[in-house]
Amino acid sequence: MPMWTWAGETSRRLRAAGQDELADGVTALPVLCEAGDAVRVEAVARSAMRTARRLVAETGSAQAAVPGVFGPPTLFFLAHWPLAVRVGVLAEGRRALSQVTAAAADEPAPHEHGPLPVSLQETLVRCHANVDARGTTDLRRDLLSTRSLAGWERTPAWPALTLARVNLLIDEDLADRAETELRRYEHTATGPAVLGADGVFTLVRALRHQDKHTQALEVLDRMEAELALDETNPRRDALRRRIRFERARLLSWLTRLGQCAPREAIAPLPTVEEAEAHPSLRPAWVEAVENLVCQGAVRNDWRLGVRVTTWSRYFERVGAPRRGAELALAAARLAAGRGARWVATCSAQRAERLIGELGRTDEILGDLVEARAMIGGIPPIAPAAPAEQILAFLRAQTSEQVDPEFQAEQVNAALERTPHDTPLLSALGQVGRTLMLSDAATEPQWRHVREQPGDQRAALSLLETLLHDNDTAGVRDLVRTLAAGALNGGPDAEAGFGPGAEPPVLATAPGAAF
Repeated sequence: MPMWTWAGETSRRLRAAGQDELADGVTALPVLCEAGDAVRVEAVARSAMRTARRLVAETGSAQAAVPGVFGPPTLFFLAHWPLAVRVGVLAEGRRALSQVTAAAADEPAPHEHGPLPVSLQETLVRCHANVDARGTTDLRRDLLSTRSLAGWERTPAWPALTLARVNLLIDEDLADRAETELRRYEHTATGPAVLGADGVFTLVRALRHQDKHTQALEVLDRMEAELALDETNPRRDALRRRIRFERARLLSWLTRLGQCAPREAIAPLPTVEEAEAHPSLRPAWVEAVENLVCQGAVRNDWRLGVRVTTWSRYFERVGAPRRGAELALAAARLAAGRGARWVATCSAQRAERLIGELGRTDEILGDLVEARAMIGGIPPIAPAAPAEQILAFLRAQTSEQVDPEFQAEQVNAALERTPHDTPLLSALGQVGRTLMLSDAATEPQWRHVREQPGDQRAALSLLETLLHDNDTAGVRDLVRTLAAGALNGGPDAEAGFGPGAEPPVLATAPGAAF
């Protein structure tokens, strides 16, 4: 039976034995995991495991507490989900890899204590795919080999492992074979029931990678119609959410091809808050929005740039460099379309850095070349005022006039003439924090502080930028730099850290902080 069927049956039997808390945990954990609620997953799993340990202590045997149900498979099931949600909806890569690897190494044989309902091997494969879907295919093929998966065929975890193999084919540019494999299951008596909704989404992905967008939409339509009749499905909300994201992505591309009206593609587009809450779905949202921007159906402004940059940096932090690079390239293209040279350049540099961590880079390097060509076509920045007067000019703008990307361009243009101007460096730090490019803003600040460690105002501005980025290593480096400057008899500070410090050097726009 599939994992979802196993969970329902096990919960029913636990409840019949009077173990309501454990029954609730068994049914709730996979649903909470699919919703991306990592905090509640951790809390429910911990509470259920406490109950389990108490039962073992009281009865001396887990099996004695609930014969035939409450044994090692159920315990492994409860312990599985805190890692599964991190690798699943939260899309963590290298940040979770060591823990997942260690947990998978400790996983027992699939039938050693009875059929295991879930597999950490599949979680490990997914984690490697998060790191670099196209660059880890050899590693994942070994993890999913017949030898590695021997014995799993008759467990509830087998459908997930099967779909991991199909997704591997797609990442190996064999989407046609992936579709054939899935269609083979469609024509068996139990195939659709075994692979379930996840099989449908995998089929949609295989069709999309073959540019069969209309067929993929038809598959989603059938799934949505079936879901409308299944009012008791605990996955209903999560499945509908995924359908909306996939539908928006497919329709946006058809809009770009001129085969769909923009309003039809905008209608199913999920809110930015939904994408924010479900990191694994953010690439689909960005792809849909970028396609609609190209058609003039969605406004391309600095706020959209901040959102995409923030998400790119999220994937960088969690060790998913391919997704981070792909979103950084999207941010670069969108910024180039707005004429925001500094933002576009910073995003392209981030993408280039992340691409250096990837395997199989021919296609994404082509995307980088395209983005750099777009940046090269941006007209030169015309200074709005002389370098020594630019901050006064920018401060005089009303909040409705303020555009942080325009501010960044003007401040950078002024810094080219006066690279060690402390107020300009502070302004760059401020606008960099607004645009979520504080790491790029620290580069000229660092150069100045290293040359003039006694400039306390510049050091304070750099510290604020580092703290905004949670860059503890940078803060330690700054402390060492300032200490070394003091020991070497650096120049006196230009301004103190106390009440005499100036207010923020730039005006801010409404909604500047995300």
